[in-house]
Amino acid sequence: MVRAAGHEATQSHEGSSEERGLTAVRRITDERAYLYQIIQTIGSGPDLDAILRGVIHPVTEATACHACFVYFVKENALELRAASPMYAHLEGRVEIPIGEGLTGWAVRGRRSAFISERALEDPRVRRAYFPELGDEHYQSIATVPVFARSGDVIGAITLHAEAPHEFARADLDFLEHTASLIAGAVDNARIFEEAKARVDLLSDLSRLSQKIASLSGTEEVLVAVTEGTAGLLDAETCDLYLVDADDRPVLRAASPRRSADRTFEGPHLGSELASAEASFSPEESRRLATILWGADSDGIALFAPIVAGDERLGLLGIRLREPSPDAQTALLAIAAHAAVAIKQHQVIDSLTEKNLLRDFFQALTRADADPDAAAALARRLGCDVEEPHLVLSIVPTPLLSRPARTRSSAWQAERTPWRDVAGRAASRIVTRFPHTLVDQRERSIWALVPMLDGPSETTVNVLRDMRWGERVGDALLAVGVSDPCRGVASFARGFMEAESAAEVGTLIRGAPGVATYEDLGPYRYVLSTDEGLRDGHQERLQRLVDYDQRRGTALLDTLEGYLDHRGSVVATSRALYIHPNTLRQRLDRIERASGIDTDRDDWLSLAVATKIVKLRTMRQRPVSTGHTRDEGRRHG
Repeated sequence: MVRAAGHEATQSHEGSSEERGLTAVRRITDERAYLYQIIQTIGSGPDLDAILRGVIHPVTEATACHACFVYFVKENALELRAASPMYAHLEGRVEIPIGEGLTGWAVRGRRSAFISERALEDPRVRRAYFPELGDEHYQSIATVPVFARSGDVIGAITLHAEAPHEFARADLDFLEHTASLIAGAVDNARIFEEAKARVDLLSDLSRLSQKIASLSGTEEVLVAVTEGTAGLLDAETCDLYLVDADDRPVLRAASPRRSADRTFEGPHLGSELASAEASFSPEESRRLATILWGADSDGIALFAPIVAGDERLGLLGIRLREPSPDAQTALLAIAAHAAVAIKQHQVIDSLTEKNLLRDFFQALTRADADPDAAAALARRLGCDVEEPHLVLSIVPTPLLSRPARTRSSAWQAERTPWRDVAGRAASRIVTRFPHTLVDQRERSIWALVPMLDGPSETTVNVLRDMRWGERVGDALLAVGVSDPCRGVASFARGFMEAESAAEVGTLIRGAPGVATYEDLGPYRYVLSTDEGLRDGHQERLQRLVDYDQRRGTALLDTLEGYLDHRGSVVATSRALYIHPNTLRQRLDRIERASGIDTDRDDWLSLAVATKIVKLRTMRQRPVSTGHTRDEGRRHG
């Protein structure tokens, strides 16, 4: 780019043109004809460069000058936009600082000026001339500023003549009229260019929106949004952030590409996002730019929240080199399209993950499942089944107090807010045990919990300390925990153990809470006994159950305790907190009511039958939703 250098000065030439031997410039015989020609040129179309080149010829001819130049203001200089044919190759390459040379002097002073002879001797020209423009060959120069409708100077028209000329008032009037017409053309061209730019922007925005909507994955959408936005708005930087579970923004995609998954700590940005409803004010944008890109970030920062309905998904931000009138509107539109696509893919991903989880859990619960297929599902879900895990079964306790055939209808009748409670319970597990897989089902939760370092009791103790007291309607949560599982083949048994621990553990405790399969004690050995199987022991024990129900006694519990302590009157009395004589009286009553003779019956068969009948009875008995005193003290 060629720049002129010079200084402000004035120079006058006194005397008439005849006294100074000047050749008067040819008078414009029909100014209206030339102006009509210029008007026709301006009205021929919105192409400003074509208009300017079309104006050069009539202006040169009307003033009988050798060269005509049209300059436009560009920042603090005047850029040559159109010139006579011999100088056309310099268009866009010559700049004159405003205030320097006669042209710069006229623009800064906002008035027309001319030099009739010896132009290079004028201080305004002497140190601000261009050999490329042939300034040393020209004797006379005339220039007029071009004013926009707003009154601002937007350019200048300059004429050069080789022989000394006397520029008359009519010449300057003609140039000023031409400058006014050019100003109108500039305004019209600017309006046309802005309208065309908006149409192009809308077309490009439409294509970008179609591309975003057609992509099949979240990551592809994020990349398309950042790269498409940067290209569409000519942005130096475009970043896309999505909020994580803790409402912290995480950089997920950027253009130019750089390391993603960068999380910003602290509540400041979260509060900024929380307050964002449509767009950010300039102050908010500068504050966000400082947080995200540093205090020394340059350019113009613009941001748009990514919001789907009432859910804040993230933030889209760009940096521009210079202001753009439609950039904020376009950015908001892109963010809106991105929000729809991101939310759609999140839902699809969630459903896909749920289906994978459901398939994976179903595979693990089947003893005859294909181990290779189950292992493949585990890899897709990031689960190492060769590491020790505990299976959790979580259910609301009212379901446990009803026969299986009536549970579904009872559940529907209660209209219990299970989904909300289950979601919070699953969140607590995952927060405390990262990499846990949770399958939230219609009436229960399955969870695969990686064991902490150390024995299984370490993990179980953490589970017991977690808050499980949240109610589901009138119920509390019961949590069953399996024995440690490792390898695909071990999990089918683990799911059965967890389910049994949730159900039977609650029955034994008399209240909900966390129960392990180990806590079930001898009941573990009778869980799979066929309830349709009957023998003499069970028939006599059923008489005892009926006796208890009629009289409000607990003789079955007394017999169970006596058998558990291998017939020791002292040990049994201590365990039941009764006097030995009271125990003996109860044993006599048991024999009379049921016909059981503890001295002659097979104790092993009787003990197993007692557990079966006791379990059957507990399953038919309503479950309390409150902890017993002893169990509450033991399990917290």
